[in-house]
Amino acid sequence: MKPEEAVRQLEYTIDASLDEIGQRAAAGYRPTFERVAERADGAAVYDLAGELSEEVVDGSCPSPAEANVAAERVLDDWAYTDGGE
Repeated sequence: MKPEEAVRQLEYTIDASLDEIGQRAAAGYRPTFERVAERADGAAVYDLAGELSEEVVDGSCPSPAEANVAAERVLDDWAYTDGGE
């Protein structure tokens, strides 16, 4: 998954789950998705988007700082399971 696709996915999830405008909220995650894409691959971006979407569906909208923490978890898992460089 490309970073811009992940942002769109979160926009739709936020719009459907919360009383906020998804486009504005999800745009703050773009640098995080881009960093994950640079350090890993599209599968890692997809995993991060899924994790953040689950939080939104559960009723919270993670801050960009919380998204960065989730990104580090995903990148750690990716490096451990896929032998990332």
